Amino acid sequence: MATLAPLRYPAVRTPGRQTRIRRRETLLATKPIEPEMPHAVPNAPRGLLQTRPSQTAHPVANVQLPPGQPVAQPSSHRASSRGGLDALIGYVIDGEFEILKVLGTGSHADVYLARQASLGNREVALKVLSRLYLTLPEMDFRRAGQALQREGQLLGELHGACFVDVYRAGMLADQRPYIALEHVEGKMLAEFMEKDARMTPDVLLDLLRQWADGLAELHGRGWVHRDVTPRNAMVEVTSFGTRRLMTYDFGTATQITGRADRFRMGWDRDRPAGTPSYMSPEQASGGIVDGRSDQFALAAIAYELLSGARAVRAEANSAAAVLAYLRGQGAIPVQPLRDLRPDLPAGVATVIHAALDRVPERRFDDVEGFVRALAAAFQDEATRAPQQGGLLGRLFGGKK
Repeated sequence: MATLAPLRYPAVRTPGRQTRIRRRETLLATKPIEPEMPHAVPNAPRGLLQTRPSQTAHPVANVQLPPGQPVAQPSSHRASSRGGLDALIGYVIDGEFEILKVLGTGSHADVYLARQASLGNREVALKVLSRLYLTLPEMDFRRAGQALQREGQLLGELHGACFVDVYRAGMLADQRPYIALEHVEGKMLAEFMEKDARMTPDVLLDLLRQWADGLAELHGRGWVHRDVTPRNAMVEVTSFGTRRLMTYDFGTATQITGRADRFRMGWDRDRPAGTPSYMSPEQASGGIVDGRSDQFALAAIAYELLSGARAVRAEANSAAAVLAYLRGQGAIPVQPLRDLRPDLPAGVATVIHAALDRVPERRFDDVEGFVRALAAAFQDEATRAPQQGGLLGRLFGGKK
């Protein structure tokens, strides 16, 4: 992995307190956040390759590249004059990465498809700190830049098959850091869920095993993801017909400590890091989070992949309502899985509901233990009824 360059920040006059308050109020004074996207900027998309129209623009000055740097000519005058996300299209970054198009944008980073000239013109995903931060106080700019650099460092340390490779880290002329990542052709898991609401057990277990292997490595290195969602996972179908699950977006990852989240710098009760619909109760309340918090999210996804319904729901499906459910004192209001899928083995529902328990100590010890128990529950049913017809019989070799 390339050595990360230290952050250098432009000389910016720090606004007064009232000015900062007005800027922040202007940014946040919009409609309530949907549960899928509870981020600093309301309704901003998340996920490394989650696409949005490229017309989305941030109110910042044009990017100026260093004198003498090789620059690819934009395809048209319109391309060269447009502001916002498209301002970088056609340029060559660090004499290495030619920006081809916008892949996606989020509240923290913009992602571009780029061509790396020095290595056979391979395509890479260039993740750049959002242009929005150029308009915010220097402290916010610095903190966000350091978070993106940490994300690159963390990806460089991970070796699991479900993590993208990181090729390089650097800095744009306007002092925004970037990381060059492996570009994967695939679809977000959320898109598969929209197309096929109920996933078969064999596909489900295959994807969950890959995810659990990656999360186990992350937890073993002392980190917790905190935003395990169908929008932060990409599924690539290989030429052999197998499925490869890739985990993206470590912007909310934090080190596992004995310190509660609510005592960390930047924690916001109304907008905690993560996505409410897949967030553990302890994470929603600002408590201590560890690998069992990511396990809760993985179980919520398994519930949804099998039933087509959200595990944690609330009226109007608003982030505030979901957070209120999670912060309550009673059992998590999860509809029994077999009410929605009576054909599923009772043991499968028991395993998933155990991983969705409000109390972390009553869940499985780790994500791999959860997935192993889930696979065993399916296998037990197949062993007891090998001649069974229907879904399980066809899946495990029973007669039709």
